[in-house]
Amino acid sequence: MYSSVMAWLTRAIAWTDDNPRLIDGLLAAFFAIGGSIVITVVPIEGSQTESDVLAYLLIVFSAATLLWRRSNPLVALLIAVPLVTSFWIRDYPGGPDAVLWIMFYSAARHGGPNRTMVWRVVGLSLIAILVVATIGVIVPTEDLPLVAVFGIFVIHGTTAAVGEAFYQRAQNLDQLEKRTAALEADLETKAALAAVEERTRIAREMHDIIAHGMSTVVIQSRAAQSILDNDPARARKVLEVIEQTGRESVDDMRRMLGVLRHGDDEAELQPQPDFSDFDKLHEQVSSAGVDVDIAITGQKLPLPPGLELAGYRVVQEALTNVMRHAGRPVRVEAQITYGPEALAIRITDDGLGAAAEPATGGSGLGLMGMQERVEIYNGSFHAGPRPGGGYCVDVSLPIPSRVTT
Repeated sequence: MYSSVMAWLTRAIAWTDDNPRLIDGLLAAFFAIGGSIVITVVPIEGSQTESDVLAYLLIVFSAATLLWRRSNPLVALLIAVPLVTSFWIRDYPGGPDAVLWIMFYSAARHGGPNRTMVWRVVGLSLIAILVVATIGVIVPTEDLPLVAVFGIFVIHGTTAAVGEAFYQRAQNLDQLEKRTAALEADLETKAALAAVEERTRIAREMHDIIAHGMSTVVIQSRAAQSILDNDPARARKVLEVIEQTGRESVDDMRRMLGVLRHGDDEAELQPQPDFSDFDKLHEQVSSAGVDVDIAITGQKLPLPPGLELAGYRVVQEALTNVMRHAGRPVRVEAQITYGPEALAIRITDDGLGAAAEPATGGSGLGLMGMQERVEIYNGSFHAGPRPGGGYCVDVSLPIPSRVTT
């Protein structure tokens, strides 16, 4: 029974979250119709005034402000206050007091990030209704007790405080989600960079093995040629050494390729990223709470795969550093420009500037890794804090002449 009730409540809450405009419309209709019925049937007491057309208009219009309680709550509150206080001043029976409670809550809950402005509006509105209530106590013709002023202050102040509490809770949850997304992106990036680093290490070992073996083969081949006519037996032994060295080199290369393939057959079939993958990179960085813009300008030219991969990795690592070090909120712009002779890459952000750290810890390549990639293609690399705040990575990669012609 308890589980079914909780499941129903969960569905109901989810439905209200998905249909806010409908809920506010129903709420406005409820208070407009219900308030009109109340002022019609509630008898007049003491100094109260009999309900007239103005009373019904004040009820309907004050209820209508609920339609904007989420989209423009501060303006809606400023409109609701004079409508409700006018109802009080006319001293009609009943009243739209509950509308004002909701509007104070909504102003604090949905008023936006400028909390100073929110609480100025809420404070001025609270002062206004307290002044009207105090006048109702002082004027001899009215019968409002002094304790009512205190009650008005407590009720409306409490609803605003509850709205503030819900706003702060929503902000905390949002920050938690962004931090979680950033952490997940950071872990994925570290894992990817660790894999790249390990593959780079294996590739270097493979290079050493092949270079050593082939150098031996070349040297022995020259020796075999020089003695082939004069000493065939010795030349045969040299050729046997060449054969053995070649076999060993091939076996070592097969073992290294086996390590690269082991447990990663799917990744092996995937191509290396290029500039067409910037959309996916943009999505990953944005999901971590970073306002990012990646733009490619200039006349696009076909680039060597290695150079295009180096450019992509530079942008990826720079954005990773922003996610790790620049704080939130932060905006970053990545500009990739095709020039007649070089590919220019510039990544700037307006964050804390802590990305100036020379390298990321652990498995990250950091700025040193970016610089190494650029230097392989005889490019220029500069990274450092910006004079006005934030950080900048500036890269130029020469485009081979055979590509530009």
